[in-house]
Amino acid sequence: MEDLEFKRKVKFILRFGKALHASGAPSHTLEGTMSDMCQMMDIRGSFVSQPTAILSSFSNGEEEITRIERVEPVSVNLGRLAHIDQISREVILNEVSYEDGYQKLDDILNAPEPFGKRIRVMYYLFSTSGFMILFGGTWGDLFASMIVGVLMGLIVLFKPQGTMAQLVEAIVAVIASFATYLLAKLWPGLNVGVVILSSLIIFMPGLFITNAIAEIAAQHLVSGTARLVGGVMILLKLTFGVFIGSKLASWFHYQPLDIGFEVIPLWVTYATLPLTALMSQVSFKANKEDWKWITGAGIFGFLCSKLGAHYLGPELGMFFGGTCVGGMSNIFARITNKPSSIFHYPGIILLVPGSVGYRSFSFMMERDVVGGLGTAFTMVTLALALVVGLFFGNILIKPRRAL
Repeated sequence: MEDLEFKRKVKFILRFGKALHASGAPSHTLEGTMSDMCQMMDIRGSFVSQPTAILSSFSNGEEEITRIERVEPVSVNLGRLAHIDQISREVILNEVSYEDGYQKLDDILNAPEPFGKRIRVMYYLFSTSGFMILFGGTWGDLFASMIVGVLMGLIVLFKPQGTMAQLVEAIVAVIASFATYLLAKLWPGLNVGVVILSSLIIFMPGLFITNAIAEIAAQHLVSGTARLVGGVMILLKLTFGVFIGSKLASWFHYQPLDIGFEVIPLWVTYATLPLTALMSQVSFKANKEDWKWITGAGIFGFLCSKLGAHYLGPELGMFFGGTCVGGMSNIFARITNKPSSIFHYPGIILLVPGSVGYRSFSFMMERDVVGGLGTAFTMVTLALALVVGLFFGNILIKPRRAL
């Protein structure tokens, strides 16, 4: 292999890896995909992916190149992943040159947000309302969650910078808690816990923690431990923010209204499930043409976990749901020739145990150490059951490739 050709391939693979990291690919997926890319290009590659860096080494038998890329942790972006997958296949099939592929990857990384401000505000409104219905409550709880959901959307649109960006979870938790407790003083029958939980569920690091446990299970110990600690810190900020908001609201007193609200019927839960599942398209910034797969994945994962929990219990039900989503994601990838992540992440987003972790730290703040530790153990157990189920699904239906 000529020296120039080798360097062209290495340059493209490095940009490819950085683009994957900027799309939220977990370490085991990123390393596996980059290794597959090297194998297809007939070069040897070794990779170590961490939340803040990618270490790479390439060799063609005569020359060796080592690189360190500094990266920033980001959330999952399914739209980017789909485009990156398409570009990689075009380069491998020699449909575009390495230089053109490199430029296309740069264009993807610099592309603007796929959804406008109005859609993002509507996303917070419908997601908050949808999760509140899934958790169960009254029509008053639903109305309160809609008010708080709109507040969350308006706050996030301001995109705090610098130090404020590091405290965004605490800030939204303070405001959500403060607004909910004020509404509870007006409507005494309001289920404060459910409204706050549904309002903050979008910020819960359930997927973050699940990916962390998946990385640890795949022997990516450094990356998985770092992500797990990051998820715990987010839970701490949310819990402390709720505590501050409740204290601030306790200073206000006014005459409550004598209004009673009926419990939301069960049929409403299943009637609104498609809309709640569709909101994953905005959350994961997926391509608009994939809306039917996003919605179907969310409904499929939720129903599988419910069915499993009914007959097998919570833990085995989570395992069953993860197995179904993992296997179906690989079937989806084979049928559509798209990344399995497009079905995988929306399929598990309604299953991840972020709310359980939040309740654990809430118990801790109330000095209920035994309750907090028990709930934390439940969170880890559910997350582990989900991860093992996903792995088992990959065994039943072999993945098309690592991505």
